[in-house]
Amino acid sequence: MRVSTSLASAVLIALLIEPVDPALGDSPPQKQLKTYALPDGTQSADIAPDEQSVVTVGTKKLDVADSEKKTIVHVVQVWNFKEGKQLAEFTAQQSEARVAPKGYLLDRSRTEPIVRFSPDGKVVAALIDRTIHVLRAADLTELRSFPLDAPDNVTRTSPGGRTIVHEPSVSAMELSPGGQVMAVLWVSEMIHGRIQLYDISSGKSALGWDTPQGWIHFTRGIVWHPNGKLLLIAIPNESPCSSANSQQDIFAFDAQTGAIKKKIRTGLLTGSIAVSSDSRVLAVDLNCFGLFKNHDPKLKVFDLTTGKHLQSVSARETGARYLVSASADGSRFLAFTGKMAAKFDWSDAVTYGVVVDETFSVWSLTSYEGIVTSQNIPGLKESELRLSRKGKYAVSYGKASFVYDLP
Repeated sequence: MRVSTSLASAVLIALLIEPVDPALGDSPPQKQLKTYALPDGTQSADIAPDEQSVVTVGTKKLDVADSEKKTIVHVVQVWNFKEGKQLAEFTAQQSEARVAPKGYLLDRSRTEPIVRFSPDGKVVAALIDRTIHVLRAADLTELRSFPLDAPDNVTRTSPGGRTIVHEPSVSAMELSPGGQVMAVLWVSEMIHGRIQLYDISSGKSALGWDTPQGWIHFTRGIVWHPNGKLLLIAIPNESPCSSANSQQDIFAFDAQTGAIKKKIRTGLLTGSIAVSSDSRVLAVDLNCFGLFKNHDPKLKVFDLTTGKHLQSVSARETGARYLVSASADGSRFLAFTGKMAAKFDWSDAVTYGVVVDETFSVWSLTSYEGIVTSQNIPGLKESELRLSRKGKYAVSYGKASFVYDLP
């Protein structure tokens, strides 16, 4: 397929007239941050509230002798990350048999492990498969454990007449600001989500509700309001590489009833948010980097009470996107700010974005003044990224697993 000269001219004109979103501030200055490497294979991590240690979880052993039965051993570890010294370890073994009935296809998605410190730093909650392990942070002694109540499977019939079973998996888990309630987000078949709350002391499911339908598979995290009364989530209203529609895409739920209390329409394909104690909501775009569009998305700030767009915040040349996180003390926030470039396959008329470098930037949450932009961190785009409670450190895990010392 050949693309005509007139079509090429049209898209160039579209680029030139694309509206500019005025925004606050300059891009934070780039600096080589001091980093502390986490263990190989780290799948989740969290920095302690006192910012002196980090908890990690990863796979220690995988026995694949039987292709239908796997024995997976996960290990939770607490580290003095500045000295690279292990302080404690907990090993949890999980066995599973995943055999599809004859005539069925089984969706083999599974829950990745997640670890979180309690707000007071005394407890670690570790999600391994579908079980929560509540551990004493000092030595990782198990205090209790309880299984999660998974939503029902979703089944679909393929064009060939075979039944496909989609198992729900946990995509996010966060402790409430008071530390007594665990929020778990289940996702199934791209568009179905359910939030369940659990009492950490008893393991009982206190409340659960279905989320509004949307492309929740692409949602990156759930966020507690610092007041502990609301639970927020961003649900993209279209799939990535599409244009956002006019529907609301940020929802604030009452943590006592599950009722939707507030809705916000961002105009983005929002998949990651953060919220401040004064109810400002920070949102970033997860849309694809196009040939002529979405080259410089701004981080947007909204008033949760009114839904009003308060302002936008500038980042590097190709914007802030994919992920945002705020420190619990309300002092700072960060976002992914890696440079992107567009590649276009002229024969098939397909555009795709490629990474030029992978950085994150940090700003003041009070003044929006830029603080620092990191060095290039290979693998950061495909990793999770969180700020510590006081905003002095950041931690990433996945393809890039490090703790970062921030100025």
